[in-house]
Amino acid sequence: MITQHKKTLQTTNLQTLWTETLFEMLFDAVRNDWSANALMEIMKELNRKGYKYHRVVNRVRKKLGDKASSQLMRKIKGK
Repeated sequence: MITQHKKTLQTTNLQTLWTETLFEMLFDAVRNDWSANALMEIMKELNRKGYKYHRVVNRVRKKLGDKASSQLMRKIKGK
């Protein structure tokens, strides 16, 4: 008797992983008061992945609070 084994490749949705990593970097950047340039680069990359700026700011607000989202907006508008 011949048996066949199907080899399957398990994959991960890399876009989701990378996006979550970018958000974690952004949260760290806001918490640790990174430069406006660093914040803008992260924001641009998230925008390239389909996230509008207001959605990103809302996510920061949910995770870190109003003060952090205001700080983020102040920095990116001053840029």
